[in-house]
Amino acid sequence: MYPRLTTPYPTIALILGLVVFGFFLQVAQTTYITADEYLVYKFTRDDLSQTISYLANSDVHPPLWFTFFWGWRRVVGESDFAGRMQAILFSLMTLSVVFQLGKRWFGQPHFGIFAMVVLGVSGLFLRYSLEIRPYAFVIFLTSLSMFAFQQWISQQTRARAIVYAVSVAVLLYVHYFLLLFVLVQGIYFLLFVRPSRQLWYQAVGVIGLAFVLFLPWLPNFLTQLQHLRAVELASGYERGLAGSSATTQVTSLEEIFKLIQIATNGLAWLYAVLLVLGLFYWWRKSNYRLALMWAIGLPTVAFLLNLVVAVYTTRYIVNFVVGLALLIAVTIGQLPRRLRWFALFGFAGINLLVLPSVLPNDVIPFRALLKDLAVAYRPGDKIFIDPPTNRGVQFNWEYSHRFSQEMVESIVRSVDNALPNRRIWYLTGDWFNENIRATFSQIEKTHPRQSGFGQCDRQWCYLIQLMEAPPFITPQIFGDDMAFWGVDIDSVTQEVIQTRLWWRVKQALPVDYSISLQLRDKNDTLVAQADGPIHHYGVNIYNTSQLEPEKIYIDFRSLQLPPQLPAGEYTLSLIVYNWQTSERLLLRNGFDHLELKTIQIP
Repeated sequence: MYPRLTTPYPTIALILGLVVFGFFLQVAQTTYITADEYLVYKFTRDDLSQTISYLANSDVHPPLWFTFFWGWRRVVGESDFAGRMQAILFSLMTLSVVFQLGKRWFGQPHFGIFAMVVLGVSGLFLRYSLEIRPYAFVIFLTSLSMFAFQQWISQQTRARAIVYAVSVAVLLYVHYFLLLFVLVQGIYFLLFVRPSRQLWYQAVGVIGLAFVLFLPWLPNFLTQLQHLRAVELASGYERGLAGSSATTQVTSLEEIFKLIQIATNGLAWLYAVLLVLGLFYWWRKSNYRLALMWAIGLPTVAFLLNLVVAVYTTRYIVNFVVGLALLIAVTIGQLPRRLRWFALFGFAGINLLVLPSVLPNDVIPFRALLKDLAVAYRPGDKIFIDPPTNRGVQFNWEYSHRFSQEMVESIVRSVDNALPNRRIWYLTGDWFNENIRATFSQIEKTHPRQSGFGQCDRQWCYLIQLMEAPPFITPQIFGDDMAFWGVDIDSVTQEVIQTRLWWRVKQALPVDYSISLQLRDKNDTLVAQADGPIHHYGVNIYNTSQLEPEKIYIDFRSLQLPPQLPAGEYTLSLIVYNWQTSERLLLRNGFDHLELKTIQIP
């Protein structure tokens, strides 16, 4: 049997949209802010007039989306999650438009449902559906524009022409490189439409009206163009007659294959088979040709034009994924009814399985890292960012949102200011730099690394490491030179006490001593003890005769408590003795044991 759908298709589309919404929200939780997204917050931090003035005189972006985001952040909030919500909402509206495109262009509502599914499992669509930049808005507006374009050329009314002209002007107020998209619509008009004289007149009117609507911003656009040209010439990276070489890639086979891979979730063979099958059946349909021009023609025109002007990068043409989704959807939707739904579920399942591998994984997760740091931070800790003058824009944005005022004030800018403090959080994103390693080694001589988080591999590199000095400023000496530098009580439960014992000797010891950590009750009765050599960091075992002079050893020692131990106060003490003779080493005050701390057993 095959699924028989009795639910109205609009209801199915609504349910599907909610599923995609939940999926995008889940992914947004583990999506981290990038440098370009930080710039959006920077551009829109002042009042609206200053934002537009900055865009007009010092940047190269049109104002419409930035104006929208300026208002959004003031209503919804300043967090990056709130920023992503606007992109997600535009993406959901795109899905609703795609449903209408599939249904109206190809005659059956299930084509719209299929297109929603195909687009919803696209890694490229997902990536830009979460970005705090204009591209989710771009995908939505280009979908509307293509809908308006098809309505105009099919009905050829003045009202439809005006709607389409307005859509073109709106696109140019969002991103100048959307002129590529409009150019592709024009190529389709010339190649596949047989325009009447009336349609030609309307086409001229469309161009004229779009120009008039864009005219108020035109002087600013020309200023931006001159500014961009000056930057290009000064940088020495100028490529082509115009465009932005700093934000685009060259046309090459490598870039073409890269685009194919990310557009198909790495499943180029599957998409290719479906495209060929669709061509075989649908080629003579005008709306299929329009979708084909959108999906294939837009990247092709961009790559070709990029040979003359610097206009190609994936995000500038990302809206082509909607056309691609329509092509795949109508191919699957044309299969026999007994097969089409299972084919759709299979297609979606395979794409979801490979989706994580095509999503970006090179963004440093500052939000998670700094959140962990905020939890682990203790009053009195110092934060040393190395190098202190190169934090990165994402880091600056995140720490301004994640750090308390005390943490901000605890940031030090030099090793000399960091070393007098017991606990130092050492932060760096340049771990393989020799100078960074030298600074780390300098700190580690007196502040051994205790813990940390982050990673440093081919994906991204940022490390946050806790460097900690011994608890005592002056040690307690057992015997001649068994120097004890203090104890840290890391945790106390009814079952176990976790401790760290700090040791450092000035010269090699001739004897292997045993260290005894003991717990006694108020009557001085021994209730628990842990004897043995040093367990350095709880991993390496060192006998005292193996200790290197002046090196700090941290004995991770667990004191297992007996069952049913009554709650109350207990005393933790330390003894060092010769395990062969049971002779205890004496402290300088003549005592044979050192009382450490009073412990409250819960």
